[in-house]
Amino acid sequence: MGIETEYGMICLGFEGPVDFAFEASTLVRAAEIEPVFRGWDYSHEDGRLDLFGQRHRLARDPGDLADNRRRSAGLSRQELIADTVLPNGARYYNDHNHPEYCTDVTRSVFELVRQDAAGEALLLSCQRVRNAAGLEGQVLVVKNNTDYHGRSYGTHENYLVDRRLDLRFLIGQLVPFLVSRIALTGAGKFGSEGQHADRSVGLQISQRADFFARVSGINTTTDRPIFNTRDEPHSRPDRYRRLHVICGDANRSHYQTALKAGLTALVLDRIEAGHDFGVALNDPVRAMRTFSRDPGLEAVVETSRGRLALLDVLEIYLDAVTASAPGSGERAWIIGQSRELLDQLRSDPSAAADRVDWCAKAGLVAALEDGGEPLSGSELQRLDLAYHYLDPRYSTHLQLVGQGRMRSLVAPEQAGAALRRAPSDTRARLRGLLVARFGGLIEAIEWDSVQLRLGGRGVRIDLGAVHSGDIDELSAAAERAADAAALERALARSGLVAFGER
Repeated sequence: MGIETEYGMICLGFEGPVDFAFEASTLVRAAEIEPVFRGWDYSHEDGRLDLFGQRHRLARDPGDLADNRRRSAGLSRQELIADTVLPNGARYYNDHNHPEYCTDVTRSVFELVRQDAAGEALLLSCQRVRNAAGLEGQVLVVKNNTDYHGRSYGTHENYLVDRRLDLRFLIGQLVPFLVSRIALTGAGKFGSEGQHADRSVGLQISQRADFFARVSGINTTTDRPIFNTRDEPHSRPDRYRRLHVICGDANRSHYQTALKAGLTALVLDRIEAGHDFGVALNDPVRAMRTFSRDPGLEAVVETSRGRLALLDVLEIYLDAVTASAPGSGERAWIIGQSRELLDQLRSDPSAAADRVDWCAKAGLVAALEDGGEPLSGSELQRLDLAYHYLDPRYSTHLQLVGQGRMRSLVAPEQAGAALRRAPSDTRARLRGLLVARFGGLIEAIEWDSVQLRLGGRGVRIDLGAVHSGDIDELSAAAERAADAAALERALARSGLVAFGER
């Protein structure tokens, strides 16, 4: 599992239009963490190939990347994108005028939450460095999905799925879950945007629901699908697909981040086992929008089982996952938390406000409006943005955490430590070790491989083809090696890497 988060920027005190490309790049280059590797190998990426084997011309939002370029026009491509690989294996760069932090691969939802929180810590640090540098204006980083001007930016999840699984079966089984999981995973927002904007809409459950136009497809920045079909496995393409989920929200709640990934992974396990959940939505795109705009959780939509409400659809999936085997450890925690929250949402959604962002926002509004006038639309939007600020001086979410009204899974010091410590049980460990100890020897890096220069010859480590036990062996070798020569000997003895000619 892994998460990619595009962060938003609130830019204050600027004269004239803001050059968002320059500001995103400046934030990335403000990272005060060493050692890192600066660069990224794009030669193996192909964002136009879909899971059906078809190649597409990607649709583009005409407003995307159309901002002022007065300052960014003078930057080289590398300076603008500012690709950076961190000692925890994560990637940090400027993506479509947003600073984006991508966790490396994790097996544990708790480790995923730590690595995601590390990204928040990094962005906050970069904000402080940038704002202390004497540049024009001030930039405040927000972890959300909308600028309230009709543009949405993504929080994408990634899961490894067996390629032998019938693709249409996967889409049919997963889409109703992706629509219904917003009850547990929605970050909430006020008002509506996009083609189906409606001034009567108040609190929504999901930040992203307004921005989806089709059930499946390859695009990510416009004409967005609920199920993304891009085929970039970042692993052995003959065995695996990388399921790229783009319909999730940017959660401040650690519990929601854990449940978003954990419950989705458990549902995928059942789908891979051939389980048919027996429910289909007649119009998934409209259903997602309808459900999101009904925080009272009473709206029903047409399904293959008749008219069902949001929690009814979600419960079908949770019941099936629970029945397969209660399990222990993380699995039991995921199921237990999901069940508890589902029951609370049915009986008293305010009881879920200590773990669910959209419920927390509903509580904040209720408290502010208690005995007074309703908040205006602009006041609600300011309240929404304040919830998503990373800066503890302004973040209402962090105020709730400090008051004990919002639960947390990762302390600030743990998030900071995770910036320098890669997940220990995946290939992230080896990538992070090579960056931390031998970054000066790296020639190229991407999710599938690391290319080094050792003893006058190129050494390519194909991470997509190396098994878990081999990763442990190679990581141990990288930890023991005192210098480049020792690393070269250890890699040669392993027989797991390809050496070029001297």
